Amino acid sequence: MQNESTTSKQNVKDNLDFNLIIHMNSLISLLKQFLCPGCNKYWDGSTTVKERNGLYMQLEFMCYNCGFLTRLYSSPKMQNGRRHEINVRLGIGGTLCGLGRSGVMKLLGALNLPLPIQEHKYREVQEFILNYLEKAQEQSMIDAVQDAISEAGGVEELTVSGDGAWLTRGFSSLHGIAAICSTTVSPKVIDTNWCSKKCSKCQGAESLRHVNFDLFSTFQENHECQLNFIGTSGAMEKEMIYEMFCRCLPKYDIKYISYIGDGDAKVHKYLTTNPPYPGVTIKKLEDTNHFAKRMLTRIKKIKQENKNEVLSDGKKIAGKGRLTDADAIKFKIYFAKAIRESKTDLDKIYEKSWAIFKHHYSTDKEPMHDWCDPQW
Repeated sequence: MQNESTTSKQNVKDNLDFNLIIHMNSLISLLKQFLCPGCNKYWDGSTTVKERNGLYMQLEFMCYNCGFLTRLYSSPKMQNGRRHEINVRLGIGGTLCGLGRSGVMKLLGALNLPLPIQEHKYREVQEFILNYLEKAQEQSMIDAVQDAISEAGGVEELTVSGDGAWLTRGFSSLHGIAAICSTTVSPKVIDTNWCSKKCSKCQGAESLRHVNFDLFSTFQENHECQLNFIGTSGAMEKEMIYEMFCRCLPKYDIKYISYIGDGDAKVHKYLTTNPPYPGVTIKKLEDTNHFAKRMLTRIKKIKQENKNEVLSDGKKIAGKGRLTDADAIKFKIYFAKAIRESKTDLDKIYEKSWAIFKHHYSTDKEPMHDWCDPQW
C-alpha cells in the first residue's frame, strides 16, 4: 500500500511539472485565504519583486502583522547552470516559431507578461541553446546513418537524396542551405550544410576600423567569420552538396554512390567531373516528383505560348472544358503515379502516361481507352 501511495504522489508531482500563467491579483487573493506561518492570522501584506531576469521573477510577500517573509521563485534553474528554465524555453519557443526578440516582445506584450531581457542577453540564451541543439543534431544524424546502413543490409555505400534552398528567390541570395537525406522507408536528414557570402559581424565591426584599428585587428583575428563562400548564388547548391559527399567518408565511414536530385544537372555534373571518392562514379537517379513537375511546367508553357491561338476545332487551348490548370495538375499527379508503378518497364510507362491524356479527352464518338487501366 505504501508503494502505491508513493507512486501516486510521484504521478501527481509529474503531472504538475508545467508552467502556468496567473494574474498577480488572483495570487494575492489566494494568499489572503491562508494563515500566516509567523502570526497564525489570515495573511495580509505587501508584494515586492526582489529579482527579475527575463520571465523569471523572485517575489517576496511580507505580512503586515508580523513581518514574516515568504518567497516565491517563478522558475527553477537549469541543471548544472545559472540560467533559469523559463528563459531557455522562451528562447527555444521563439526560434521554433521563427520569432526574433522583437516578435517575442509583441507576443509577451499581448499576453501582459514581463518583456524579455536586453537584446544581448536574449542572444546569449540563443547561443546557449545552440550548443545543445548542435549536439542533438549530430547524434540524430549519426543514428539516421546507422538506420540507413542497417536497412541496406549492412552495406556502407548509400543512395541519398539532396536539395538546396536560398533565403531569397532569383539566385541572388547571400545565404544558402542544403541537406542530404537517407532513402530509407522513413527518410531522415543525415547531413546539412550552409553557405554565406556575407558576415554580419564583420560588417558591424567596420566602424572600428578607423576609430581603433588595433581593436579591429584583434576582432578580425579572433571572431568566427560567417563568410565561407565566394561565387555566384546559383553555384552554392553544388558546392554544398559536393562538400557533404566528400566529408561523409571521414565523418561516418561511408560513401554516397547514388544521388537523387531535383533535376538540377549542375549538381550531378559537378559530382562526376570532381569525383569525391577515387574510382567511384556517382550515379544519378531522377526524383519522380520533380520529373513530373517538369512535365507540368512544360504543359503550362505550351498553354501560355498558345493562349491566343485558335485550334483546328475553332476553340482556344484554355477555358472551360479545355486545358485548365487543374487538368494540368491532375496530369502531373497521375504521371508520377504511372512512373512509380512501372519504373522497371519503359513500355508500360509510355502506355500509362499516354493513357492519362487519352482517357481524359475520350468521347462517346471517339473513345480512346485502349491503354486505360480496368480499375479506371
